[in-house]
Amino acid sequence: MKRILTTLSAATVLLAGCKDYSYETWTPDTSLHTAGDVSLMVTFENLQTKVFMDDRGHGTWERGDQIAVACSDGSFEIFNLDGTGDTKRAVFSGSLPAGKQLGGVVVYPPSAAKSISGDNLTLTLSEVQQASVSSAYPGVLVGKVGSDWQVDLKQVLGFINVRFDNFPVEASSILLDAGAALSGTFTANVDDLLAAGLKPSDAQTVQGLSLAVKNASKSIYAMVPVPVADYSTIQAIFLDNKGKEVISQPLSDYSVGISRAELHDMTVTCAEAPAPPCRINLGGERITMDAVAEGIFEGEFEVPATTSFTIELDGAPFGFATSSGAGGLGTISADNSALPVTKVRASKSKRTYYVKRAQGTMASTDLADNPFTVDLESPGKMHVLVDATDPGAPKYKINVVQTPDASVIFHEDFDLCVFGGDYLAPADGKGCKADSYDGYMPATGTVTQNNGSFPFDYPNDVTSAAEAKPEYMQAYGLQDWEFAYAAERPGGMQLCAGAIAGYMLTPAFATVQGSTDAVIEIEMARFSTSSTDPVYIKLQGGGSFSSGTITRDAYTAASQAGASYPEVTGELSAYEDGGATAVLADNDFFPHSINNADIDKPVTHVRLEASGITSATKLMIDCPKGAKNAPRIFVFDIKVTRK
Repeated sequence: MKRILTTLSAATVLLAGCKDYSYETWTPDTSLHTAGDVSLMVTFENLQTKVFMDDRGHGTWERGDQIAVACSDGSFEIFNLDGTGDTKRAVFSGSLPAGKQLGGVVVYPPSAAKSISGDNLTLTLSEVQQASVSSAYPGVLVGKVGSDWQVDLKQVLGFINVRFDNFPVEASSILLDAGAALSGTFTANVDDLLAAGLKPSDAQTVQGLSLAVKNASKSIYAMVPVPVADYSTIQAIFLDNKGKEVISQPLSDYSVGISRAELHDMTVTCAEAPAPPCRINLGGERITMDAVAEGIFEGEFEVPATTSFTIELDGAPFGFATSSGAGGLGTISADNSALPVTKVRASKSKRTYYVKRAQGTMASTDLADNPFTVDLESPGKMHVLVDATDPGAPKYKINVVQTPDASVIFHEDFDLCVFGGDYLAPADGKGCKADSYDGYMPATGTVTQNNGSFPFDYPNDVTSAAEAKPEYMQAYGLQDWEFAYAAERPGGMQLCAGAIAGYMLTPAFATVQGSTDAVIEIEMARFSTSSTDPVYIKLQGGGSFSSGTITRDAYTAASQAGASYPEVTGELSAYEDGGATAVLADNDFFPHSINNADIDKPVTHVRLEASGITSATKLMIDCPKGAKNAPRIFVFDIKVTRK
């Protein structure tokens, strides 16, 4: 049933009620059949005093409408609208099962009709209504079947037409509590229903009524059907999407008298909702985050492929601090993110970064307008953790939620490494000294353009004064690694620099039980003409390589016109130490770039098959000093999978 409610004068209401509802060309069978195929002419009652429902387009039957018709045994059958609707009265037709006779009651909508015993009708009122003034009629109509086929339906409920102003944006539903039944199952005498309406005292249980809010805005409208009563008060409890209370206040501070078939207009100005200590503003929807410890908040959120969000601390919006972490998930393009370091040879580098984890410090958007970004390959879910224990430097951790893969033994993608320059240019990036900024840790100095002197953080480098702090290693999940002359890079880790050799050694593959075969995949790149000596991949603590392939991506050297190279793939054949060491030479499959001007280095993918991997096995990537210099390389991803 469609309806539009319009406030009119008494004279207009009277005129509308006098309209001629006639069928011009159709002569129906008006006989009342009590068995088999049955047709009923059904009309409905208008709401009184303040509104009307006219005969076309404003309060009419609609195609697809149904009614519930009682049978003599107390059950109900569904009758369908016979025609297109758009009239105040319409024919409904159905078929009574064999052995059943027509009963004496009709109910609209059919979902409200539960059963009838003698003259006592049992109705069900939905616990949830949509908060809107829409085309869907929310009430309940009941009519008695008499001696002819015409049935006049009457309203059995009253209505509150309420507008909520200053609606709290974080609320997604409204629970109405009157201390009496507003929904649930009710049983009442049919004649009493038609004369005085359904009452809270007719309820079998006391239940409130929930109003769902589709699109929150400053004003929310709702036409709310309620049982007939003088309510001393009706309390409105505003809830967020997790069912937590945002605010609570009475709809009115005086008695509300609701009569059958009458509409009670009401405007409610919602109180200011106190801001929760931490919530996420995700694409305009504010969601309160859970407090898991003092000053620590987290939550998981469904996200579209592309969106943005801020974190609100005590109502104040925060984004990521400039050059602190990736500042988002997926493809990162924000100028102020530390990953695609801003304005550094931007016209030359074609590199983009796709990350599934990010962390860093946050800053008020008043100081640095850097909202977090999401640019995923498809819609997904993200986990967000906020550490606000240091109000001067609150921290964020975000990651894409993925289904665990039981076949994966070890995986490190270095997504959390974001400092030290643009893609592979050491001295042209916006780097910093470790004593100025240590990645996830709060800055103690100003982040400035570096000049090549200790431009990155060096984890565990005993020869460097810029050794990373233990807190840094812990925050980045690298505390169980071993490094020598390693440098944090955007999305990777650098080994070596000039004559100084370097290596990285993973933690042991502790999840392996017994011995297993595995596939080891490494994504890496060389630097330039100073990085031509061999690189060694070693298994320590058990295991040996049996075979491998090596693939170099297609690339173009920006420093040399026409220097464009296609993808190539070859077999790995050089093994040492009984197969525990694979040797990677400087060749077409793992080449150095032509010179330092080529910011985008040729990227190589190594795939090694290994046997005898145990829980004691570790993987080393070693770059010792050879005939020239130690080969400077960049490692972007290491993954070990059960074969």
